Amino acid sequence: MRADRRLAYALIAPAVLILLAILAYPMARLILLSFQRFDSRSLFTGEAPLVGFDNYTRVLTDPQFWEVLARTAGVTIVTVLAVMVAGFGLAQLLRKAAGWARVTLLVGLVLIWAMPMVSSAIIWQWMFQPQYGVMNWILTRLVIFGDLSAHNWFGNTFEALTIIIVMVVWKGLPFVALTLYAGMTQIPEELYEAAALDGARAGAITRNITVPMLAPIIGVLTTLQVIWSVNSFTPFWVLTQGGPAGGTTTLSIYAYVKALSANDYGAGAAISILTVLILSTFAIVYVRRLSAQGEIS
Repeated sequence: MRADRRLAYALIAPAVLILLAILAYPMARLILLSFQRFDSRSLFTGEAPLVGFDNYTRVLTDPQFWEVLARTAGVTIVTVLAVMVAGFGLAQLLRKAAGWARVTLLVGLVLIWAMPMVSSAIIWQWMFQPQYGVMNWILTRLVIFGDLSAHNWFGNTFEALTIIIVMVVWKGLPFVALTLYAGMTQIPEELYEAAALDGARAGAITRNITVPMLAPIIGVLTTLQVIWSVNSFTPFWVLTQGGPAGGTTTLSIYAYVKALSANDYGAGAAISILTVLILSTFAIVYVRRLSAQGEIS
């Protein structure tokens, strides 16, 4: 057993060392910056005095931070639930689809996954552009919601957030669906056949066979999706830049604006470190809970 454990550590050691080499200095520099007063003056003078926890105090006593944190949590919950449910449904469809349909769907998912996030965000921005966006043209022709030929989707907080969430879910679907589909292919068909012989319906089979067998994969995917959703920057910045009136500002946008727009790099670093602490705490607690339930060994 000890030999197996040593072998496992030896196998992951190169990846761990590479990650440390890549991430150690930036992370250390970010932590140091969060304890400094680094503003626009520091860029010219090179002076960045240590101020202790002053940056953290200013951030944590700022009502806007808590508003942004609550918005980030809400967006994350909706996004993760949507992408996991839709991804599970797509994985089930892939498992049951005919050969040509499965290949077509797989190609479509891979193409979505391969498209760069910036390119995707720009395309979605064009689709919902007020004057010549294709969505306004289509919805206007359908005459369901009235004349939307000049409707500004990004001028309303709810509509802008909805579009961003849909885009993030659309972009995250391939990874979730393909991973769950790969897991489903490893479930013995004998279990499904036995359940069918016992008269179990599709819903019962999914609840009692598919979901329990995929529990470890679902747990890991949920953790990754939470981390990626909280850290999501490109869709929010390209589509709205945190607007209108800060209505789509999440933690990643908030840190960026604080650091680069307000030239308060110390506060921006403190927000980033707080985000890392929040995500690390969530990941540790969630993974330990799954381990205690025996879903991850």
